[in-house]
Amino acid sequence: MARTILRWRSVFGSLIALICIHAIQGFSFQSKNLLNVNSNQDHLLTLLDRRAVIQSTVASLICLSAPVARAAYIDPAIDPPEVTKRVFLDVSIDGKGEGRLVIGLYGNLMPRTVDNFATLFESNAYAGTNFYRVLSDYSIQGGNIGDPTGKTGRSALEDGRPFEPDNFNLKHTKTGLVSAVRGLDGRIDSRFFINCQDDAGWADDRYAAFGIVEEGLDVVKRIEQVPVKPPKNAPTVEVKILRSGNMD
Repeated sequence: MARTILRWRSVFGSLIALICIHAIQGFSFQSKNLLNVNSNQDHLLTLLDRRAVIQSTVASLICLSAPVARAAYIDPAIDPPEVTKRVFLDVSIDGKGEGRLVIGLYGNLMPRTVDNFATLFESNAYAGTNFYRVLSDYSIQGGNIGDPTGKTGRSALEDGRPFEPDNFNLKHTKTGLVSAVRGLDGRIDSRFFINCQDDAGWADDRYAAFGIVEEGLDVVKRIEQVPVKPPKNAPTVEVKILRSGNMD
C-alpha cells in the first residue's frame, strides 16, 4: 500500500511539474513579445516575477516527487538478526502433549515488541490459551489472552492496552518467523502468528516479525495438519498452550 501511494505521488508530482513548465514557456513567449512590441516595463516585471514563482514551484514539486527513503529491510534468510532472549511454549493437541517450541527473540531489532512478548512468556500468561486459527502452509495463530475467539488479546502494558510495533523492517522470508498479529487499529497486543513458509511476502510491511522458532518446527507442522472449521479456520480439536516461560 505504501509503495503504491509513493508511485502515485511521484506520477502526480510529475504531471503538475509538466503543466507548470508549459506555463513557464508561455510566459517566456509573452515576455519576448512584450520586449518587441510593448515597452511597458512594469508589466514585463510582473510577468517575470510570476515566472520566477512558477520556477520555484516546479523545483519544489520535483523534490516532492523524488523517491522517499525506504526502510532498511532485513532478510533473515541472509542476514538473521541477533537473538537476545529465548522463550518457550509447551503445546498439546487434542489433550496429548506434542512438545515444546523454543523461540528466539530479536530484542535489538524490536526492543519494545520483544519486551512485551518476553514479559508475557516469562509470566506464563499464555498457559491455557489456544492456537485459534490454522492456515496450513501459511501460518498458525495464537496468544489470544482473554479472548477465546482470537479477535483481541492483552499486552503486558498497563490494562493490557495495545501499542504500535517498533518497525516492519524484517522480511518474511523464513519458515518459523514469529510476528505480531495486528488489531483493526493496526496496534498489537499478545497475539502472534508463526510463519509456515519461506516465501510469505504477503506479510511484509503489514506485520512486525520479532522472533523465530529455533526448535520445534516439527510441532508447528503437526499443528498445521489439524482439521479446521471454515470460514475462520478454527481447529476442531483443541490446540492448547500448556505452559510458557523463559529459557535463559
